[in-house]
Amino acid sequence: MKALAAPFVLAFALASLGAGVRPNGLEDVRSVAVVEEPTQTRVVIELSAKEPFEKHEIDNPNRLYIDVSGTWISPAAGSPQPGSSGSPLRVVRGGQNTLTRSRIVLELARGASAPRVYTLENPYRIVAELPKPAATRAPAPKPVPAPPDSAPAPGAQVDVAAAPPAQLAPDWDQRAVRRIVIDAGHGGKDPGATGVDALREATLVLHVAQELEHELSARGFEVLMTRDQDVFLPLPQRTDIANHRDADLFLSVHANAAKSRRLAGVETYLLDTRYDHQTARVAARENGTTISQLSDLHLLLASLKLGNNERYAARYANLVQSSLIRRLRKDYSDTVDPGVKRGPFLVLFEADMPAILVEVGFVSNAAEGRRMAQRAFARAAAEGIADGVSAYREQQERRILARR
Repeated sequence: MKALAAPFVLAFALASLGAGVRPNGLEDVRSVAVVEEPTQTRVVIELSAKEPFEKHEIDNPNRLYIDVSGTWISPAAGSPQPGSSGSPLRVVRGGQNTLTRSRIVLELARGASAPRVYTLENPYRIVAELPKPAATRAPAPKPVPAPPDSAPAPGAQVDVAAAPPAQLAPDWDQRAVRRIVIDAGHGGKDPGATGVDALREATLVLHVAQELEHELSARGFEVLMTRDQDVFLPLPQRTDIANHRDADLFLSVHANAAKSRRLAGVETYLLDTRYDHQTARVAARENGTTISQLSDLHLLLASLKLGNNERYAARYANLVQSSLIRRLRKDYSDTVDPGVKRGPFLVLFEADMPAILVEVGFVSNAAEGRRMAQRAFARAAAEGIADGVSAYREQQERRILARR
């Protein structure tokens, strides 16, 4: 990083002392908020409307400054705010750099990692994300121990006292959405459902997952894939990836199939021990088992998880389902919406974060199968899912800021 030239520093200092009368036609920097989290500090700059901005880093001292054109910042909104103890942020403050440009300056601790800057919509916000050093991070909660390999026979009584203890729930209302794990179902020796024209579920959902990774990354998410090629992964290993990387969300992509070739539609599932016959059929196929083989211990573990994550997963599922349907109907007006459903999906059992499973269509339906075989469908589905994930992130941002 290059040091600022002396005249530039002087101009900024003079402008910050008082920029004069506010010109007409400017948007507002409504607020500058500091959000402390266990692994990072975020500075959230909310604007009254979207305006262009530039970010620059300098050293001596270590700083990030963000210039927002066409905006005005009041003394109250720009007042200095310190970071917490151990935060990479020392202080943030704002002022008018020129009569038509606001400047927000983040003074950073020596050795602080490079910040990540991205934007959010509705309302428009500029977010600077500062990772905390590992030594200052809050310890992660211990994961729930995995169930034993030898599950009890169906119908056998389970010793509740011997079951693994429930994990203490993170405060999801105060946890920002940054890292998401995308799981492309099946793969390798497990092709999943096979549909019209020998269409393999494992292949088409990998295409959707790859497009979704690209779409979410472009929107500022950190995206991890359980698989990015045609390989087999056991179901527990998929959520292990999310748990070990402390992901904020988990999303598994699948495609449906049925004996009746008339069945069609896009469905989103969240974990539940309650289910109807149709959901039981779908869960059995995705689990690679039968419902009668689903052990009582698994159901007990699921019920323990539900108390922690259910309302967050339900909100997450509804946002993804509605966004996905809305996007697909732009290109495929006959897209059917069976809605959000609940079921005992093994891939969701061990997730420590809000987790959902999306069935993007029926490979057994001729019309849906042929459209799902096209890369254009994968892109449209990815855009719709990403819209829902982004909407969930937006809601979390508003919850965090509202509780400050």
